[in-house]
Amino acid sequence: MMMGSLIVMAIFIAYVLRPIMIWMIRQTPKGKPVKESYIVSVFFMLLGCAYIGESIGEHFMIGPILLGLAVPDGPPLASALVEKLETMVSSVFLPLYFLYSGSKFKVFLIDAPSFAVVQLVAFISLFGKVIGTMLPSIYCKMPVVDALCLGLILSARGITELLYFQACLHYLVMDGQSYGNIVIALLWMTGLTTPIVRYLYDPSKGYLSLNRRRNIQHASPGVELQLMACIYSEENSPSIINILEMSNSTHESPICFHVLHLIQLTGRATPLFIDHQLGDKITSDSSVHTTQSQHIVNAFRLYEEQNLGTVVVKIFTSISPYDTMHDEICMQAAEKRVSMLIVPFHRQWTINGVSESALPIRALNRHLLRTAPCSVGILIERGALNRSSAITCMSFYSVGVIFIEGTDDREALVYAMRMAERLNVRVTVVRLVEPRRMKNRVLMNRDSDANLIDKFKADYTHIKRHDYKEEIVRDSVEVINVVRSLEGCFDLILVGRRHASESSSLFNGLTEWNEYPELGCVGDMLVCSDSTFDGSVLVIQQQKLGAVHHVEYVDSSIINTKQEPFTVVEMPHGTKV
Repeated sequence: MMMGSLIVMAIFIAYVLRPIMIWMIRQTPKGKPVKESYIVSVFFMLLGCAYIGESIGEHFMIGPILLGLAVPDGPPLASALVEKLETMVSSVFLPLYFLYSGSKFKVFLIDAPSFAVVQLVAFISLFGKVIGTMLPSIYCKMPVVDALCLGLILSARGITELLYFQACLHYLVMDGQSYGNIVIALLWMTGLTTPIVRYLYDPSKGYLSLNRRRNIQHASPGVELQLMACIYSEENSPSIINILEMSNSTHESPICFHVLHLIQLTGRATPLFIDHQLGDKITSDSSVHTTQSQHIVNAFRLYEEQNLGTVVVKIFTSISPYDTMHDEICMQAAEKRVSMLIVPFHRQWTINGVSESALPIRALNRHLLRTAPCSVGILIERGALNRSSAITCMSFYSVGVIFIEGTDDREALVYAMRMAERLNVRVTVVRLVEPRRMKNRVLMNRDSDANLIDKFKADYTHIKRHDYKEEIVRDSVEVINVVRSLEGCFDLILVGRRHASESSSLFNGLTEWNEYPELGCVGDMLVCSDSTFDGSVLVIQQQKLGAVHHVEYVDSSIINTKQEPFTVVEMPHGTKV
């Protein structure tokens, strides 16, 4: 009777309750939240399934588990349920349940012989499962370390086993002594496997092991340039399209532009990657994501049609949690052989000047600066760049480059030189030079910075729309004055994130007062709260080779690796240096 009742309950959930939830999703307009009455109805279904499960003789968790499997994954319903329940379940109910489980544990009932036998059996079982998983994995050409991690993951115990053993204790299938021994085995098995997997499994090794130069400065001329841009919402599309427009795609040097629409994973357990070139579509349960991605796809497809033969756009959608999203981005950048990855800044400026902050996106950008297998550009979208699109109008863009010295500044200048080839782009290079370098310039060996500057002056300054300026700066105050004097002069400013002379007097005191350390000193001046610069900024970091384990400006709560200390100071609005 119990098994028959369980089958009937499963059929009722699958063919009655699930269609009701699908109807709720269809009744919800695209982009709108689910009605509270629908959420409450699902909660009543949950309580009803728990009561029925207990009434037919099963564990009360059986009904809710079956109902959870029947809920359509993704937004709007599943994500709304997660948002409503996650805090209460994770912060209140789950700790109380573990406290209840601990109260059933009787230490004084455990004796040495039974304890030794049970732990030995548990160890042999763990070893057997790990070996049984590793052997077929190694046979299928999986690396030994990954096979070991997979075996440990499949051998870990969780709350499901604990529920099962509590049910056995409740129905007197086992006594208190056996329950205590098994709980101890569960604790050390989970406590042993989790840190070992965290230590051994590193998804970044698939792309950090690459030693080839993948940046714009060392890209082969006349070869298709590979660029990638990340987009979080439709509002990012106009500015990204404008950047693509300025990048000067021609028949001699075309651009393959990879667009990755990033969506946070909510309401489902498995990450999803959609290739829109293959006609993949998000399921109908995710109507909100379908609408957002389709608008982005339409915008870039239209731009590709207008520039047929010079631009190839490939669009993807990645639905994954923010904690591991950087691994997905870096893996795609490595597979596509991307020279530069462009990501939006975590703060967005609206037309009325109000900005919104998204901390997970800021953490994601820091991860990308640390691990990206290519150059990275953080785009701060302000001014006309994010309000107009090259699809609807042909604009004249004024681009500025702040050049000091170092690999990042050279990467920014090389990218600007590619933009300068476009007829509707005016490029102005402003070089900040210390007096001692001015005096010793004739005696100095011609370094990479000087060679690149000479190339720009020889190839572009004879064209009237381009310009080159040198500003002599003696200390950090004069650097700030020069940067502030550029406000209102450009639609877009390109600046390197790091500079080779950051230890010199030009940057004394600037690092300690950075509001956004991930943007570097100069980028922070243009974006900080008291800045009046109304144009967009692209902060560029050239690909880092041989510095995999070096971490810059990364919060300890984000990753568990060694880092250099840094200070973030919140400056009151209106404060002047």
